[in-house]
Amino acid sequence: MEKRVTIHDIAREAGVSAATVSYVINNKEGQTISEETKNKIWHVINMLNYKPNVFAKNLRSSNSKLIAICSELHGYLEKAEFVNILEDLSFSLRENFDIVFTMPPFGRISNADAIIAYNVSKETFYAIGNQNYIPLIAVNCLVEDKLFFQVTIDYQKLKKEADEYFKNEYCFVCLPPTDSLLKEEIQCTFHNVIFVENGADLQTINIPNVLTIHGLIAEFFKGQPVNLLYKDLYFPTCEQVANCIHKALSREAFDIHSYKV
Repeated sequence: MEKRVTIHDIAREAGVSAATVSYVINNKEGQTISEETKNKIWHVINMLNYKPNVFAKNLRSSNSKLIAICSELHGYLEKAEFVNILEDLSFSLRENFDIVFTMPPFGRISNADAIIAYNVSKETFYAIGNQNYIPLIAVNCLVEDKLFFQVTIDYQKLKKEADEYFKNEYCFVCLPPTDSLLKEEIQCTFHNVIFVENGADLQTINIPNVLTIHGLIAEFFKGQPVNLLYKDLYFPTCEQVANCIHKALSREAFDIHSYKV
């Protein structure tokens, strides 16, 4: 039988006392523990896959895993879009996984087994990572860091399919990504791009050929005299995210960390 990791094991690896580890895990106030020491303790906790008793407070079964999703949602369109992501992610993860949504400002999420940073800026992504020493997956955010899994849309592939479908000029209508580098990639890939943030933005669009990957935008144009190409990428994206979560939680070494769908 595998030996259970204890708080004393964590203390020994981190080079601190068991009391200090306890203070950090339970977030005890009034203690003069440096951020460097706290981060080191959480790093060892993650490395040894230690689950303190405080983690059981969320009433999950012992076999379930908790996945936290951190996202910066800026309007009704993004919030409605996020429902599709949650639905398909829940199906992709299937059983033994629970999902919780967390809002800014993002701090330490001590009861989660892994974190999905969905559509956040690169700065926010690393701010989350610097406070949480558990598997962290970037979705719709360009971090290009081998320490983390990354899942993004393959915009070059999408452009090729749209070029073949329309045969002439078209416009890619999409929600603006929070990550500036991803937004720049979209603008460099497509000749014509319109970023919409609300329903009023949609009302101003008057173009004959429309490409989109968003269900809400597709629904808006379906009732209009528009040649529409809608690529539903919610499910393949969530399937790849679920695959990354399983890989990350296995704690095995992987050569490939960046995926496009």
